[in-house]
Parts: sequence; C-alpha cells; structure tokens
Amino acid sequence: MNKSEIHAGYEFESGMFSRMRSWVDVASWVRLARIPRIMASPSHVGLVFAACLVTRVLVSSAVAGRVAPAPFWELQSHVELIAAMWNATGPLLGTTLVVAMWVLWTPVIQFVCRGGAVLAAGQSMPRAGEVMRLVRSRLWKSFLVPIIPLLCVLASAAAVFVIRVPSFLADVPWISQMTGWTIGIAVIPLGILGFGALFAVPLALAAMVCEPDSDPIDSISRGYEAFVRRPLSLVWYLLLSGAMVFVAGVLLGGVGWAASLASLGLVLLIAPDPLQLNAALEIIATLVIAWQLTLAFGLLGGVYLLLRSDAGGQEPEDLWTPPPAPKEPLPELPKEALQ
Repeated sequence: MNKSEIHAGYEFESGMFSRMRSWVDVASWVRLARIPRIMASPSHVGLVFAACLVTRVLVSSAVAGRVAPAPFWELQSHVELIAAMWNATGPLLGTTLVVAMWVLWTPVIQFVCRGGAVLAAGQSMPRAGEVMRLVRSRLWKSFLVPIIPLLCVLASAAAVFVIRVPSFLADVPWISQMTGWTIGIAVIPLGILGFGALFAVPLALAAMVCEPDSDPIDSISRGYEAFVRRPLSLVWYLLLSGAMVFVAGVLLGGVGWAASLASLGLVLLIAPDPLQLNAALEIIATLVIAWQLTLAFGLLGGVYLLLRSDAGGQEPEDLWTPPPAPKEPLPELPKEALQ
C-alpha cells in the first residue's frame, strides 16, 4: 500500500484552535475578569458613594442613633435594620423609606450595570453623559419592574384563596384535608415567582439598559427565563461574581485598614478629636463598601450578557449601543456678516 493512501488521522486540536479567536470562545465566563476595571472609574464609584451617603442620612433619620456602615453582603444586618425602621417609624413611613431607597438606587444600579455590560462585551467604557441619558430615558419604566412580579403574586394568591371556599361552606375534616393538599400544590408557582424575583428583578434592570426595547414585561420575563431555564449557569456565574467581590473586598479592606491607621496617627497626634476620628473612619468604611458595590453592580451587567447568550444564543459582543444624541445645528450668520 502506498504511504499516500494511509489516512493520517484527524487533527482535532488544530481544527479547534483555528476556529477559536480567544479564551472567551472556550470559557465565556472569562469576560467577567474585564469588569473590575470599572472600580477605576471616578464617575461610577462616585455615584455609588453618593448614594451610600444619602442612604445613611435617610436611614439615620428613621432609626434612633447613628447607623454604622456594614458590608453589603451581610444580609442579616440589613434585614435587622429594615425591621428596626419598621418598629421605629411604623408600616406607612417604613414602606415610604423602602420606596425611597428603590427610587434612589435604581438609576445607580443601572448606570453601573451598563458600564459592566460594555466592559464584558469587550468595548471601551462609554461616556458618563451618554449612559446617564440612556438611564434617564428608561427610568420611569424601570420603576415598574418589581411591581410586575408583585402583581402576579397577588393575583395568584387571590386565585389560590378561592380553593378555601369549600372549607368555609362545610366544616368537614376530609374537605379541609383535600383543600389543604390542593393549596400546597397550588402555591408552588407562588414560591417560584417570589423566590425567582430575587434574581429576575436585578436581571430585568440590566435588560432595561442593555436591550433596544425598554419593555418592563419583556425585561422581567428575561430574568425569569434565566432563572428557570439556566439555573446552573446562574449559580455558576453568581459564585464567580461572589468570589471576585470577596477578593476585591480583601484587597480594599487592606487599603481601608492602612487608611484607618493613617487617620489614627493624624487625628490623635496633636489635640485628639474623637468626633473627627469617627467621621474619618466612617467615610473610609463607606468608600470601601461603595467600591465593592460598584464591582457587584458591574458584574450584574456581565452576568446578564452571559445568561442571555446561554439562553438565547445571542453573543455578548452583540450589545446594543444607543444612538448618539442629536447635534444642534450651528446658528446661521446674519446677512451682514456675509458681506
């Protein structure tokens, strides 16, 4: 047999690497490594820092005593703080403060989220004015995003409540048993809607500034689609994002610790002023938290693009870019100037 007739075999590696452009084609989650650059943006960090300060002022006005900043991942401390607000102000004012927090943080989250999505798509950071114009144009629709799951839950709860009617008409044990089983099965969708909203609402906020059509219903459906169809991908991206935020917190904590030591030396060296020292330490802690929040909100934009790609096949590079603002025409010169 001639050597030319012998099959040399398939070159799988050369074929794969010839089609591979970069590592993001093999591991799309590598795109998240681009997003920490957002922590070097003064506009993004400054906006989050200002929102943190306003939040502290609003919460301190409702809760007796000064509110010390806490790491944003400590969910238990935040829940206790909301409960303290409720006890101190009552349900009406407490609800008003929660709504005020939503109004305050929605544009901040979307502003930073858009920057993170742009970085994950491999593009350069957009101008702050362009992103702010985009967020402002879709802000009122974004406020409706959490209302949609709430209305769905209330409507479903009202429908499930009808199942209890037979037990009201006849006080029979077996009827209560049967209706109880039916209610237990019927409230499973309520659990999916309620728990899924924790993931669908943030993803919907990202969709509102990443998609060309700013529709709250479509955005919230995209969030639930990622939760229902790609739960493992969602968990994987959340674990990666949490690890990145944790590492950033360790590094920023070291910076904050060094800055706190410097503050101690400067304030206590001559004529110690405890009030001045506490103010400096609180600002340092708030700034560290603002840095971490900036990274977390930026990662939200990157995670949305990755989940959109996993669920629908749309590549992260295909990120919609809003049209530039129309330029005003130059004023016409008077006829005397042309003579």
